[in-house]
Amino acid sequence: MKLPELKKKFTNKYAIRIVAGVLTVALLGSGMTAVAVNADQNKNAEVKQETTVEDDKDTDLKDLVSFDVSDKTIGKDESVYLLSDANGNVYNTIVSDHLVNTDDAATIEDKSTLSDIKNVKGDEEFKQDGDKLTWQADGNDIYYQGTSDEEAPVSQKVTYYLDGNEIAPADLAGKSGKVTIRFDYTNNSSYKETVNGSKVDVKVPFAAVTAMVLDDSFTNVEVTNGKVQSNGDSNIIIGYALPGIKDSLGVEDSDFIDDLDLPEYFEVSADVENFELSTAMTIVANAGSMVSMSTGDSSSLDDMINDLSDATKDLKNGSSDLADGLDTLQSSLADYASGMSELYSASGDLGKGVNTLNSSAKSISNGLKTLDKALNTKMSDKEKAAASKTASAAVDKEFANGKTEEVAKQIYAALRYTQKEDGSVADGALYTALYDGAFSSQGAETVYNEVVRQVLLSAAKQPADSKLTADQVATAIKTSFAQAAQAGDQTYAAMYAIGKDMSSAQLAELIYAKSGAKDTLFNKTQSTIKQTLAAGRNNEQINSGVESSLQTLANQLAGACKEVASQAASQAAVTGAESAKSTIAKQIEAVQSNGYSLVSGAAALSKGTQTLADQVPTLTAGITALNDATTKIVEGVDKLDDGSHELADGMVEFDEKGISKIVNSYNGDIKPLTDKLQAMLDAGEDYQTFTSVADGVNGSVKFIYKLDSIKAEDVK
Repeated sequence: MKLPELKKKFTNKYAIRIVAGVLTVALLGSGMTAVAVNADQNKNAEVKQETTVEDDKDTDLKDLVSFDVSDKTIGKDESVYLLSDANGNVYNTIVSDHLVNTDDAATIEDKSTLSDIKNVKGDEEFKQDGDKLTWQADGNDIYYQGTSDEEAPVSQKVTYYLDGNEIAPADLAGKSGKVTIRFDYTNNSSYKETVNGSKVDVKVPFAAVTAMVLDDSFTNVEVTNGKVQSNGDSNIIIGYALPGIKDSLGVEDSDFIDDLDLPEYFEVSADVENFELSTAMTIVANAGSMVSMSTGDSSSLDDMINDLSDATKDLKNGSSDLADGLDTLQSSLADYASGMSELYSASGDLGKGVNTLNSSAKSISNGLKTLDKALNTKMSDKEKAAASKTASAAVDKEFANGKTEEVAKQIYAALRYTQKEDGSVADGALYTALYDGAFSSQGAETVYNEVVRQVLLSAAKQPADSKLTADQVATAIKTSFAQAAQAGDQTYAAMYAIGKDMSSAQLAELIYAKSGAKDTLFNKTQSTIKQTLAAGRNNEQINSGVESSLQTLANQLAGACKEVASQAASQAAVTGAESAKSTIAKQIEAVQSNGYSLVSGAAALSKGTQTLADQVPTLTAGITALNDATTKIVEGVDKLDDGSHELADGMVEFDEKGISKIVNSYNGDIKPLTDKLQAMLDAGEDYQTFTSVADGVNGSVKFIYKLDSIKAEDVK
């Protein structure tokens, strides 16, 4: 059939444009959602321009169906027109091809199985070699047409009913009643695709959209698997179907929820007066070119399911860890609350203790200030006399308790005996001289030297039997004089100035003179010896006389030592007291590394304890508030802990009854379904042409079915 003959089949331009527009919007504008197009605003204009296709020599099939190829990635756009009788039986197939010259090439290579090929929109010529076509394009797109006797991948069957009974379309013309028209679509395509490693048969996912324009003789219009849109004088009917998809997926309608269906037929019913059907067109398009699974395969769904499963496990484990953590927190908080309660109970004692500390700190500070003042005050004469008297009395008491006899024995032993180099004891030189009557000045000097040593030992408060020499003791005494002088004792300063260069005998004489003696120690010793010797001459027995003389001398010298010791103790008491006061004052006033002395530190402590005491009311109030808050926190954590266990239990249940079932369902039912769906979409992408397409060229194809009209005037 030539183009003019094809145009004769589309005689009502108004109806054709409405149907074509509806099909275009249904297929391309809304992604396979069937909707009606309201053509009211253009109706009058279209009616005024109404004419037969025969009179419009410039109109071609592309203009009629209003398809515009704008995607230059498509190299061959194919429209297959199938003319059928009223029952849907195809009796003529005309194919219109558009070769897109993307690069404005001089020639275009093509493949085609069509017969009667004709350039319908230009004078470009072609050469044919089998199914290979070479068009002399000269930079232009090529539009050509031909015929085919191949069966379309989708066939349609149209059945008519009048008042519930099937009726032939010729018999239905001019009848009135309840009319039902049913379009059944059959997908005849078949592809082999690999699903989970196995080859399976799948259909190309074709979508069929049928459009009809029913005039006002049709009322109470109802549509199954479609929509109806009334524009006043007519009804625009859109029906849609997805034939073969359920077979490819291996599902039934019952597998889906109520609002999801994969219809394979379209049906319209209405009350009709004088039945006629002027226009019914169907477009079948490859839905695989319009629908994809975003990434092109189902692996993204696998990843999402795995992520969902992993996230649920993490959430379940996390909720369990949260519950365990809150258990620990609850236990620890109980100990904390117990300690807080004890602190609250003891806060009253704390206040009392701080007040006591503050009072004590003040007393310590005041006492140290008083002590410091006293230590820095010089001793009065009365205080010195009292100290001296006390020290002298102590010495007198000590000598009264046998000290004099002890010293006398020590002096006697020194006068009577001598110690040999081997350590043995023998008669001393003085005893021997007296016994032999040969006592001389050398003997008197020996006695004097021992007396000097004993006087110095007494002044140094050393025992009479000490082995120290007179010079050693004298050196020690001079050192003590120097230390006392450095401490500020004027008396000892004078003693040190006078006696620092004296011999031991001279120092002993100085100390003896300070004791108030009216004679020298040397003269005292000489006179005592003379008296003793004189007494010894009258003794009947020489030995007894000598012993008695030595004992008398020892007793007299011991008395002299007592006087020296008493005077030294008296003077030392005063000097020691003043030195001790000065030393203690320096110690309590000495600034330590922290910047405080004992006196200033005590003052700072007193000030600090006062500040602490001032803050105790605020502290106790804070402890009270903290204790109250702790009680509330414990209550809150208890509730939170209970909630966390409920959450953990809920997450286990959610995983077992929800997510695990979803994952199992996906792996068991949904994943195989998505794999089949992907295979079907792959088949859709592979199906690019009804005839043929050159290598490396992308094609697209659509099928337009034109149903013969049914008119009463045709009935014989």
